Amino acid sequence: MYAMPVNFIKTNSRRLLLLTVFSLFIYGSFFMLSYLVTPEKTLQNFAGQDGLAMGILSFVAESIITHYVLIFVVILPAMHGQRSRLNALGITVILFLLKFAVNYCTYLYESGHRTAAVTKLSERSLGWILVISYVFTMVSSLSVALLVEWVNKSKERMMLEKQKTEAELVALKHQINPHFLFNSLSFIYGKLMRTDRETADSVLMLANIMRYSLGTGENVDGKVNIMDELEHLRNVIEINQRRHNHTLNIRYEEQVEDQSISILPLVLITLVENAFKHGDLHDPDQPLQILTHTRVNELSFRIENRKGNGIKELSNGVGLQNIRQQLKLTYGSRCSFQIEDTGEHFRVDLNITF
Repeated sequence: MYAMPVNFIKTNSRRLLLLTVFSLFIYGSFFMLSYLVTPEKTLQNFAGQDGLAMGILSFVAESIITHYVLIFVVILPAMHGQRSRLNALGITVILFLLKFAVNYCTYLYESGHRTAAVTKLSERSLGWILVISYVFTMVSSLSVALLVEWVNKSKERMMLEKQKTEAELVALKHQINPHFLFNSLSFIYGKLMRTDRETADSVLMLANIMRYSLGTGENVDGKVNIMDELEHLRNVIEINQRRHNHTLNIRYEEQVEDQSISILPLVLITLVENAFKHGDLHDPDQPLQILTHTRVNELSFRIENRKGNGIKELSNGVGLQNIRQQLKLTYGSRCSFQIEDTGEHFRVDLNITF
């Protein structure tokens, strides 16, 4: 019986503590403002019939419940697209109707212990007091929600920067001089051209893949042209096909109407590598499907595969969760990244509006 409330308090203890402090701050502000205007009536008005301690407790409890619902059930989920606007509006209306019922019942209880003059004055001012308090509650909840969102995004940026730094440190430990590497591959390519043209082309393709992965084609904003990303994607597919004697079943389609689009590098590549690692690419009836379509300032990308043991290819080390965070920080609500993972199939739909 008590398990759910206890678990809720444990899970949200930090939020509830902060809302408690926030509610006490609001109560103290109202108390001081009232004291500056009518110091002789402040204590009587705030104490009510049940005493000051009970008045503070009831105000804080109501404030915590109201702000928690508005911030963490309505506003933040609506901002993240997890709740529709109509649904959020419905919850808000129900919440304030409940608040009105509680406030009005409290008013009736208090008015039964007052003189007629005071009751009449309270009746005239009750409506305006409730309207002002409800507007203040909405504004304060929205302000806190925006602050929470800003803090969360700052944490995400710090986490991504930390992950990037750690990845760079790992790369430095295993770094081979790029010039030495590319010169060596060029030398091998030149030697093989005389005897084995297909192997030579594979070496050149590998060199291009590694050069792209090192970020040599990035713009000043850290993005790459969509055509460069797609060329690299085709190279990754082709070199894997050659390594497996063209036995991999892959259906690749691209329709590029807008070639000026620039995107984060290695995003599409990561999704393809994930399919290579975890997909069954040897079933001709269920091939790996890679579909790319760009319109004016819009990119649509879908990849779908049957799940299996995969071919355990080496990857660039960027995971799906990292990709999701990068897309969210870069494109925000202009990006949709949907993953469908069933028992047999795995699909990712990526849509970006620029």
